[in-house]
Amino acid sequence: MRQIIFVIGIFTCAFITKIKAQVNYVLNPSFEQYSKCPYLLDQIKYATDWTPIDSIGNPDSPFYQPLCTPDYCNICDTTHLSMPDLAVTVPNDYYFYHYPRTGNGMVQVRMLIDPSGPTGLPDVRDYLQGRLYKPLTADKNYCVTFYTTLEQISSYAIDKIGAYLDDGSIDIGQDSAGCANPQTAYTPQIYASAIISDTLNWVQVQGLFTASGTETFITIGNFFNFAHTDKVAFGVTGSGISVYLIDDVSVIEIGAKPDAGLDAYVSPGSDSATIGSSEEGLPLTWFVLGSAVPIGHTGSLKVHPDTTTTYVLSLDICDGGTTDTVTVWVAPAGVDNMQMQFANVQIFPNPTNGNFSIEHAKGLLLTIFDVLGKEVFTASIISDKQQININDLPGGVYSAQITDTKTGARVVRKIVKD
Repeated sequence: MRQIIFVIGIFTCAFITKIKAQVNYVLNPSFEQYSKCPYLLDQIKYATDWTPIDSIGNPDSPFYQPLCTPDYCNICDTTHLSMPDLAVTVPNDYYFYHYPRTGNGMVQVRMLIDPSGPTGLPDVRDYLQGRLYKPLTADKNYCVTFYTTLEQISSYAIDKIGAYLDDGSIDIGQDSAGCANPQTAYTPQIYASAIISDTLNWVQVQGLFTASGTETFITIGNFFNFAHTDKVAFGVTGSGISVYLIDDVSVIEIGAKPDAGLDAYVSPGSDSATIGSSEEGLPLTWFVLGSAVPIGHTGSLKVHPDTTTTYVLSLDICDGGTTDTVTVWVAPAGVDNMQMQFANVQIFPNPTNGNFSIEHAKGLLLTIFDVLGKEVFTASIISDKQQININDLPGGVYSAQITDTKTGARVVRKIVKD
């Protein structure tokens, strides 16, 4: 591939790798990873890092026993063609019609059964348990978020759907009766205080809590008994049950920032650019700058702009949230993408007293050389407008080399320090 090089003299460049910490503590938070495509009810065991809270009733069979096992639903399932009432098909299932909030997977959780209802069953429950990739830190504040929506098969819309974080003690090797009962001995740190009756949209359940330092698991369900769960009659009144879908579970440190990724450069009519990061399950929303209409909720997003467009990524967490932006530059006809990127790089003020800004160079490497070609300063540019301090350098004329370390393409600008 031809490289475009704008250079004064010959300089060496270094390769810089940007390392980012994982923001979401929950493993497989969107239920996208699986060991096997689910094909029947009660197969949460196939969703990587997720289980019911019962560690006894886990035979390797088409069905988990006991009844407290959530159902893993994924677009990959096709069993609705032969067994519609046992299928876990997305989006058109025997029990619901709904797409995941993001990706291809989600989980079906029984939150309540009327013990005096027509099923004749006691108030058996599902409890969905997932792992955190490392323990939380004692006395640190975290924001817990998940998304839920009521299934059309339900007789009741309820509140109290919540999340309980602990060291896994809630799973004590229970038998079918113990697991299926409401787990009223445990008080969830986060739960919905209002009845959730929406069957069309994903509803956010979110709250703040301070960790003890032992938390390595998150368990989602209804921990309140039938009498202490607020509810309204809904839908299929004869079933006596309340079932919800769950997706995009996250535990995030307060102060976390979204990552909209690096600016992209595309030619007119090119297929797309991918922006953002690959991290799943976060409470994210994408917008076009200047518009309030959401265009996506995934960590990474494919976009197809016809003209240069700036996108805004919003992370909705308990301290009010924060945003990051990324620009996809569409080059005029006949202009190479790299040429366009370098053409947009700005250094100001110049001359400088030792402090200056470099703009539109996110993802590039800045290296400064003196008049003898000696490297005297280097910095990786991690934001669209970054402050640079060269107060330690003597006054004079310097060459600022801006390099794309992936392709080797570079441009050199003159900097004068007073």
